[in-house]
Amino acid sequence: MRIKKYEVFDMKEAMKLIKEELGPEAMILSTRKVVKNNSFGLFSRPIIEVTVGIEDDERVVNAKKNGAKPAAPAANPYANTYKPQQFKPAVPEKSESDKITEVINALGLNKFEGLVNDIAEIKRQMMEIKSGMKDSFVVDLSQPVLEFYNILLKNGVDDDIAYKFLKKIEKRAAAGLTRNQVKNLSVQLLGDLIPMEKDYFSMIKQKVLALVGPTGVGKTTTIAKIAANLSLQLKKSVALITIDNFRIGAVEQLKNYAEIVSIPLRVASSPAELEKTIYELRDYEYVFIDSMGRSQFDNEQIGDLRKFLEVSPLIKVALVLSMSCNHAELTDTFDRYSKLMPEYVIFTKLDETKYFGPLINLPIKKKTPVMLLSKGQNVPDDMELPDGRKIATQVLREIPSLWSDK
Repeated sequence: MRIKKYEVFDMKEAMKLIKEELGPEAMILSTRKVVKNNSFGLFSRPIIEVTVGIEDDERVVNAKKNGAKPAAPAANPYANTYKPQQFKPAVPEKSESDKITEVINALGLNKFEGLVNDIAEIKRQMMEIKSGMKDSFVVDLSQPVLEFYNILLKNGVDDDIAYKFLKKIEKRAAAGLTRNQVKNLSVQLLGDLIPMEKDYFSMIKQKVLALVGPTGVGKTTTIAKIAANLSLQLKKSVALITIDNFRIGAVEQLKNYAEIVSIPLRVASSPAELEKTIYELRDYEYVFIDSMGRSQFDNEQIGDLRKFLEVSPLIKVALVLSMSCNHAELTDTFDRYSKLMPEYVIFTKLDETKYFGPLINLPIKKKTPVMLLSKGQNVPDDMELPDGRKIATQVLREIPSLWSDK
């Protein structure tokens, strides 16, 4: 068997090279992620080392050993002894499928059959490799860094983010850091890596902050918490606008919150009405818009919501996401709401999960800062400013725990 190694950036590139150089009979023996010297960076792409083997034809191998050319297959001694009968059998009438085959052959389309089969085989092999990718990869991280890689993955951190981040930690750990020192260093650097808006009070002052997101993520409750904190604790002038006149009881719910805190609430049923209302509330320090919940799969309704948000340059958009969803769902929701150009992300329902990897994954991958974190239904409590080191501490715990745990 001949063995050959390839260094590529992805398996698609590897499959192409293997097919071209070794043919479809080649077998992938192993794959692993490696990082070359002088090529490391937190957001650089890791290299995949693919080891491939292919069986040599036994006759060719023996011939090469003896210094001779491989023998041709033995001739058939009965090849010329058979004489066909002199009569011709009746030719059956050609079926429709036979006629189609003739047309295909006449046009030369049959030449692509092998190519189509090859593509199908490559796709099949790639799917098999992809399905077992994580199990077959040998992550080249030393102890105790490798231990924290597994902990991060268990807590929902994206494997690429965990790997690239810990390669940086590994360089420092090579100096002889203890396990606790590695953990403390990881908490510090990972906490600093997460994008977040630490002073949202200043960022949204004299602006109009619109909260958008799917139905049921907690937009109305979050707005009530923010408004109550600004009005009651910081003594700021706050006004609320709702454009959610589709959901039964939505206006009534926010109206109850507004009356308790003694702040004005206005209802805008159209983009033109929203533009007028924003102008009338121009003297308030903080204005918030509670939008109608829209499924991330309903592109038409998200487009309708966009018409509201385009009426004023003062409007800033924060996408509200529930931590009760997994990373794939959160990423898909962000992508579908990206047409509203969210500048911030707010995570709610932290009390409904023990896996806080998405607090790291989405802000880093989408380069969108976290504005607020929310847990529970208590107004104005159960809300906090994001703390990168607290998030890092949560995802570096060996046993996942609730956010409220210390």
